[in-house]
Amino acid sequence: MQELKNCRIQAGLTQEQLAEKSGVSRTTIANIERGSQEFLKSSTIIKLADALKVAPQVLLCSKS
Repeated sequence: MQELKNCRIQAGLTQEQLAEKSGVSRTTIANIERGSQEFLKSSTIIKLADALKVAPQVLLCSKS
């Protein structure tokens, strides 16, 4: 999920910092960014979006 990585970098956060802010493990964040996490709980998406201060749709919509 390239959108997550883009938002994280734009926010100036490392994976570890995002993990601390969101309560989602760094491993899960890395797996999502690599595309190796096939299924995501809606609660995970909401936690990440809240930590990044973006709407959940931003993380779900590809810009390609």
